[in-house]
Amino acid sequence: MHYRLLLLVGLLTTTALFGQESNSKVVVSKEIEALVALKKEINTERFANDYYAIQLYYGNYTAANRLVDEFLEKYPTWEAEVVFETPNYKVRAGHFKELSEAQQKLEEIRKEYPSAFLLEPNNL
Repeated sequence: MHYRLLLLVGLLTTTALFGQESNSKVVVSKEIEALVALKKEINTERFANDYYAIQLYYGNYTAANRLVDEFLEKYPTWEAEVVFETPNYKVRAGHFKELSEAQQKLEEIRKEYPSAFLLEPNNL
């Protein structure tokens, strides 16, 4: 009986003594660190605050990409992107902090895109 207990204690202590230890060192250049910091700052400014956007389209990938290119030609100062939400691709334009500005821009856009509608911050 004592022999088994001694064997168990011996196994547990040798496992701890001969376990592997990791001493990995990752080297990251200052340029990469600066780029990561800049990306974090941009994302914080763009997405941390609530904003309104205008959805122009939802449907297939080819049509969504064609529409976003067409939209950016007509409105080069606007932001526009294709977003995938199962099962559709959606084209969204603008990042407006104020509801009144978003509504004004929506009316402007509806002349070209009559099915466009406003997305409120919690619906993005």
